[in-house]
Amino acid sequence: MEFWRPKYHEYLNIEGDVEIIGSTFQRSRILKELEPETYQLSFEDWVAERKGSLLDLAHQVLGAHDNAHRFEALKKAWASQNVVPFLGAGLSMPSGYPGWTKFLWSLQEESHVNAADLESLLASGDYEGAAQLIHDDLGSALFNKQLQECFDRGRAAAGAINLLPIVFPDSNVVTTNFDKLLESAFSGQSQGFDQVILGSNLGEALRILSAGGRYLLKLHGSCETVANRVLLRNEYNQAYGDAGTVGRFFSRFLFGKSLLFVGCSLMTDRTLRTMEQVVELEGAHTLPQHYAFLELKDGVDRVERKKALAKANIFPIWYPEGEHDDSIEALLLALMEDI
Repeated sequence: MEFWRPKYHEYLNIEGDVEIIGSTFQRSRILKELEPETYQLSFEDWVAERKGSLLDLAHQVLGAHDNAHRFEALKKAWASQNVVPFLGAGLSMPSGYPGWTKFLWSLQEESHVNAADLESLLASGDYEGAAQLIHDDLGSALFNKQLQECFDRGRAAAGAINLLPIVFPDSNVVTTNFDKLLESAFSGQSQGFDQVILGSNLGEALRILSAGGRYLLKLHGSCETVANRVLLRNEYNQAYGDAGTVGRFFSRFLFGKSLLFVGCSLMTDRTLRTMEQVVELEGAHTLPQHYAFLELKDGVDRVERKKALAKANIFPIWYPEGEHDDSIEALLLALMEDI
């Protein structure tokens, strides 16, 4: 669990720096340089305590609502290597990347888009329409430049994303994210991906996957390219239409393994609607069941939300609002541990 070392340093440094004759030193640095063996043993003890506290948290989460039985079904599928992680923006936020709402508002501040118009689109869940509105105001060149500047920045992978190569060491990975954190996290802890398949190449994805290996499927493309991107309304219409590569990919891919959605809001969006269409056409009983780690926000009708997700054959495992980062780490860790 080497990726926890920065968090361990935060723990050591929580009481502030040490001042010696006018110079200041971090406590973690003092311990590491003066007593390296003690430092390493202390880190190992801290990791054991961290794992214990996360598993306690997972136990609390799974004791709520109807989470426990659903998690056991997920764990059984995971143990049989029949689960593919599907990752959203919530996995990138601990590393310093903005969520879509924050990103769009940052663009609005540098545009002539009326704040009330943007708020109306975001409140209705129309993120593609909101992106299109700002794009049309800024123009393609400026919009594309600001998107790249935001998501092409080098960031150290932080939080639950670092557990994915450990929990899913041999699995393909699906994401709608534009950043490159997954490439970094997997190459840093394992052999990395054999290939990154972008949205425009999804038509060949099933053939490529059948040949073996491990692949990262970036359904909506990457931040540095425009040709295969899916972000604006017209790009969604093209990608998810009857002849679109993403829509056709889903109609085929959903007959394979179960998906585990992590860091995805799963509100009204094209991915969810496409899955609903496949389920309605083929019948839920003919398709794998999918799972999601979802934040249960205050005021949300949990039962109604669960019914809506079931239309896409997605079954949620809820965690409390405001405990996103630790809850995701806890649940991923619990897949590998007995609790």
